[in-house]
Amino acid sequence: MSISGTQPSLMVKQLYDRESCTYSYLLIDPSTGEAAIIDPVRELFERDMRLINELGLELLYTIETHAHADHVTSSGKIRQNTGARIVFGEASGIHAIDVAIKDGESLPLGHFSIRAIATPGHTSACTSFFADGRLFTGDTLLIRGCGRTDFQEGDPETLFDSITQKLFTLADETIIYPAHDYNGQTSSSIGEEKRWNPRLGNSRSKQSFVDLMNNLVLDMPKKINEAVPANTSVGVNFDPKRYLWHDFTMDNLHQVWQELPDKSLIMDNRTPEEFTKGHVPGSLNIPLGTENDNIDRINGYDTVYIYCRSGRRAQTTFTNLSFQGMEHLHCVSHTGMPDWIKAGYEVET
Repeated sequence: MSISGTQPSLMVKQLYDRESCTYSYLLIDPSTGEAAIIDPVRELFERDMRLINELGLELLYTIETHAHADHVTSSGKIRQNTGARIVFGEASGIHAIDVAIKDGESLPLGHFSIRAIATPGHTSACTSFFADGRLFTGDTLLIRGCGRTDFQEGDPETLFDSITQKLFTLADETIIYPAHDYNGQTSSSIGEEKRWNPRLGNSRSKQSFVDLMNNLVLDMPKKINEAVPANTSVGVNFDPKRYLWHDFTMDNLHQVWQELPDKSLIMDNRTPEEFTKGHVPGSLNIPLGTENDNIDRINGYDTVYIYCRSGRRAQTTFTNLSFQGMEHLHCVSHTGMPDWIKAGYEVET
């Protein structure tokens, strides 16, 4: 916290990426010039570094609220250029970082401190950060919304508890700075969200929130197949070809299937009932949600091709496995078994 009467307030520069609607934040102690950046975006590395250099700042930290699915971080590149320490929440399990911060721990920043608040739910490792009356919520709490809970080990009950039992206990005047906004809004407050947030405001019940979140039908983030594995390596030394065959379709899968290399697996992650009615010959049924229980089995193959009905479940499985460091995956996206059948390819039942 700032020292009342003797030090100016923490300076916050809000930066924006138009493509992913991502906010990055530069936190500055005006007295010392020490700074931290939260959720930086790879494509805007030069912009951010130019600002840091123009202001003559000493960048101590690059802080990630979680491993984002819609953009690739520049944290690794910033560390290479400034020596700033990369900070993730302890639950992230990411090895390429410098600080795995625990719930309640703080980072010193000049006359201020940045306190970590573990807020899982959108992902299992989301962390919010509080400094001098400002709360940087990542994707956990958005302006009049919240993060989705349908991938990266998200869970609506956990998200509800994180927001209502941790964030909503802060002072009503606490300013909220989210990682994203899609409606041109820049900030909110705890008091506003407690009253006006349509998903969580006015003391909405947990069961009502869970039902709402479980019935959302959302497209997957456009960059998810690249962003999540790239962000687990903090955005450096990443070759997307190791993780993804871009625009991989059922026609591409058929070409692979005709001469399937040794030690290769075709994974069908639909339900057993769907699998029984018809699947790609020789494929193995590992339904969505069971992939973590089959990691050792999947790792026994040099290459894994994942498909489902429409591509949605395949992308989710791809993300979950990539998040755990698997590099030998290919995902059939935006297409699936109905297209295989429509093309007249052989079907096994």
